[in-house]
Amino acid sequence: MESIKIYFSLFATSIKARMEYKASFLFYIFAILSFYAGQFGLLFILLNRFHEIKGWTLGEMIFLYSLHAFAFGFTNLIFSQLVNFDKMIVDGEFDRVLVRPLSPLGQVVFSKFEVSTAAHLIIGSTALYFGSHVADLEWTVYKVLMFPVVVLGAVMIAGGLRLMVTSVAFWTLRNRTLVHTVIFSSKEFINYPVSIYNLGMQFFLTFIFPIAFINFYPAHFFLDRSGTGLLHPALEMGTPIAGAVVITVSIFSWKAGVNHYQSTGS
Repeated sequence: MESIKIYFSLFATSIKARMEYKASFLFYIFAILSFYAGQFGLLFILLNRFHEIKGWTLGEMIFLYSLHAFAFGFTNLIFSQLVNFDKMIVDGEFDRVLVRPLSPLGQVVFSKFEVSTAAHLIIGSTALYFGSHVADLEWTVYKVLMFPVVVLGAVMIAGGLRLMVTSVAFWTLRNRTLVHTVIFSSKEFINYPVSIYNLGMQFFLTFIFPIAFINFYPAHFFLDRSGTGLLHPALEMGTPIAGAVVITVSIFSWKAGVNHYQSTGS
């Protein structure tokens, strides 16, 4: 219980520190909204020209995007500090983390919450509303109950992958390029249905680097799309399982990294 109080204190301190720079906070919100507006603009231009993308209509594409926004919004909110973890190692800040009687991972995660990424959740909520309306999505009680479960699974996938990439810093010290390539650039793959790629890439995005479970497969369930054409129809319900597997593997990789850690002496 005492540990939980300390974590919440770190959480509150992080938010207060972030809100000290209100202009920076508001500019970041504006930048995120502008980024998403650009992506939506490109999507509208494409669908106005071709009417559908590999069988996905405008409403279905917007719904697909809403799952993407929710997953990465919550992931950035919780796991944002991992992006700069290599700096903690190089500067010797992680040494101080290890001498405290708290979980090292908990301290790192709770040391910074990127509240400005709430913009992702605004975009996600807006896209969810319009996507559901345009795609004539019928929300049953089962689908409503499954939605937070799917989002949680998607966050565990995105967060777990980020944690695995972060753990590489225990061996390499610097991993900023790897983080930006694997974490930020790779999510562009699921801006569109992964069925637009060849079977080899679909297999990779499903079983090796399973980001297809973040939005593509669960979208089939919510939109009542036929499972034909998927690697297997059962995959549309696989997000929670994939999330549990990825986050478990990532925690083991983190622990292996902590056991291997040697101070830089900074």
